[in-house]
Amino acid sequence: MKKRCFAFLPPLIAAFAFAVACGGGVPGESNASASAVTPDDTLFQLIHGGTFVNSSGETVRVETFSIMVHEVSNRLFTHFAGASGMELPPDPCFPGVANNTTEQPDHPVVNVSPSEAAEFASSMNLRLPTRNEWEYVASQGLSGAIANQYPWGSLPPTEAGGMPGNYLALDDWLQRDADGYAYTSPCGSFPLSRAGIADLGGNVAEMVYDDSVCVLKGGSWAQGEDAMTLGWSREFASGDRCWYAGFRLAR
Repeated sequence: MKKRCFAFLPPLIAAFAFAVACGGGVPGESNASASAVTPDDTLFQLIHGGTFVNSSGETVRVETFSIMVHEVSNRLFTHFAGASGMELPPDPCFPGVANNTTEQPDHPVVNVSPSEAAEFASSMNLRLPTRNEWEYVASQGLSGAIANQYPWGSLPPTEAGGMPGNYLALDDWLQRDADGYAYTSPCGSFPLSRAGIADLGGNVAEMVYDDSVCVLKGGSWAQGEDAMTLGWSREFASGDRCWYAGFRLAR
């Protein structure tokens, strides 16, 4: 069975995760009953290139590119996976949801490995963003060192006004739904970043490439506020799966 990245969670949460994110380790069905893709599912934002200082303190140049406004939804993944011969990911077994991928079309897809995400992107003539592209987008409108800042600024979510993202609210597993969602939320449920991009902080941690290594960025519903800072990352092996990891596409 492929790993589910429970090691990234605190011990008590990891135990709970193992209990409820069973998935059976068996891929789901193809997309025979997929609902029609909506314009929001494939909405891209043009990002003009420029030079910036990344979270590692390096000055880098990012060329002009386009990035999806929203994370890849269950609906988009389900619709196109069958066309490229891909199976649906194992179900994360969120309590109360019989099949996350088919029953929550507006939510971001999870339990997809980096190799599968890259295959999906290639089937659409797209790609995963690079780490520098992701940080460049997330840092738009910020000033000063970005490593300890969030996509919305320097204030932590509890002080930022309103609720800026879907995360492990109050860093407490039992209060994680204080932002309105115990698990993933529909894509775009929270305010857009200053670059006009949704869910750069929270919802699902996003796969990006740092040279040839896949890492997760942005934090998720299952992680505390520190994971939403621009300097946070976790290496994510090619065959790993995770019930809090997803992706968005670039071109």
